[in-house]
Amino acid sequence: MWKRLCLVSGISLSMMSLVLAAGEAEELTTAEPEKPKLGVDFSTTYTSRYMWRGYDVFDDHAALQPSATVDLFGSGFSINTWGSIPMGSGYENLSELDYTIAYSASYFEDEKYTLDVSANYIYYDFYKVKSKGADTEEVGISFSLPKLLEIGGSALVPKYYVGKLWPVDGADEIASVYHSLGLCYDITIPNTEQVLCFYSDINYNDGMFNADSDWSHSTFGVSTGVPVGPVTITPFLSYQVSMEDTVNTEDELYGGVTASVSF
Repeated sequence: MWKRLCLVSGISLSMMSLVLAAGEAEELTTAEPEKPKLGVDFSTTYTSRYMWRGYDVFDDHAALQPSATVDLFGSGFSINTWGSIPMGSGYENLSELDYTIAYSASYFEDEKYTLDVSANYIYYDFYKVKSKGADTEEVGISFSLPKLLEIGGSALVPKYYVGKLWPVDGADEIASVYHSLGLCYDITIPNTEQVLCFYSDINYNDGMFNADSDWSHSTFGVSTGVPVGPVTITPFLSYQVSMEDTVNTEDELYGGVTASVSF
């Protein structure tokens, strides 16, 4: 009798388990996939020099550079507003707001030759100048190979950017093509999770702002991100070797810090 009751109880428990498992499986299969969310990133950078394409825009003065980026539901499209404000008198008219629309995508993601591609349109708005003669526009495209050159547990990442810049008022002396070839490499400090990002580039200015068409400058630098609660603090240090006097007559050592938060 007891054996029969135990057998019946065992069968009943097994049946209940199967029914519950089937119900959970049905819930998983019928549950809607999570919808992509709107991503938002805010950051503010303090830099001891505002270096842009080799030019020392505020002539040895520091700058405050706030930024806001919206990622459009994981579609690859994003929009950004970025500003640069001089930390000193005499350069107020060079204050700017840049508006960017970009699209990014990755190809061959499971392969060693994974290719990241990004295309952008930028409007440079010098809002303190009454006429729009100072404003410029740019379209560009960048490529990077994040897995191609694996060295010591990390990847040496080659990057290339080409952009076409032109003025809103059609002034020919500003219009030009700009090329940048870069490398970056991450090193994790032993026994920590802290990552140092080393980067370098060499740049060709094909006549922008009446500069001679030549290799204009090269940059070497290092940065690292430090999480502080929801905020990431990223100090950086860079050194520019200036090679074309019509762009910059001096080598430049500069640094700063960025605070960023993402939602």
